[in-house]
Amino acid sequence: MNQFLPNRYVEDIHRLALGIEPLDAFRGGRLGYQLQAIYEAQQPGLPHPPIERHLSNLYSLRYQPGVATQLDLRFLDSAEPVYRPEYDRRRVAPRRLGIPILTLADVEAAEAVDKQGFNRRIRRPAFFPGAAYDFSATATGMRGRVVRSGQPMRWARATATLPGSSVVVGHAHGDDRGEFLLLIGASVTTGSALPKPLEIEVSVFGPSSSPSPPMPELPRLDPLWDLPREQLAAPRDPDPVAAGTALPPDYTAKVTRVIEFTLGKCLCEEPEFVID
Repeated sequence: MNQFLPNRYVEDIHRLALGIEPLDAFRGGRLGYQLQAIYEAQQPGLPHPPIERHLSNLYSLRYQPGVATQLDLRFLDSAEPVYRPEYDRRRVAPRRLGIPILTLADVEAAEAVDKQGFNRRIRRPAFFPGAAYDFSATATGMRGRVVRSGQPMRWARATATLPGSSVVVGHAHGDDRGEFLLLIGASVTTGSALPKPLEIEVSVFGPSSSPSPPMPELPRLDPLWDLPREQLAAPRDPDPVAAGTALPPDYTAKVTRVIEFTLGKCLCEEPEFVID
């Protein structure tokens, strides 16, 4: 029996299982760069249904055979639907997200009560500037590098706060080369007086210990093998993980430094951050 049309018509209904709107963590609003959204390695069972990418830079997944209640996706700024360093455009840092999906029965029950319930199926993960991010020449920020045991520490996280306060003025996600681009938000200045020097406390975080690949060949087969997996909250719950402001699990190693920034300038020659 048809739900919307008279029974003399053939009715084919497609329902949204997941909508993804990537956000630009620095500028706010929809991300201007198109990403690759790909599944983690194929699990036994039905093939993964496609994640559809639209010209509006939105992504969608419709209910169909193979849609599970949990998706594990990688988002890459890659010229190809696989990750290799030579394909990486490095405009934003990659992310690896676990995304819970409502069952079709839950959706149908919610639609019977609230036709606007589709909003619960739209997720808005934020993506942070990479080394090749296009930012204004008058932006305030810094390019940093993190090392551990003499080697670049992959996938660092950085947070900028005003000294002596909990006011956060910037976040950054590091890349596979241990590099990050930290851009400071306009909220760092209030009133008419410009702080000189502009001192900001930059904290860099990493996992409690360096991860080791379970197989020696894994880094060659999967260059993103150690990219931290982040689990999003249930649909419609407040979610600092999607916003990229929550640290990944086990990111307890930390080093902090007070840096003198210059308004309207991106610092490029700061000493490395060393995490033990």
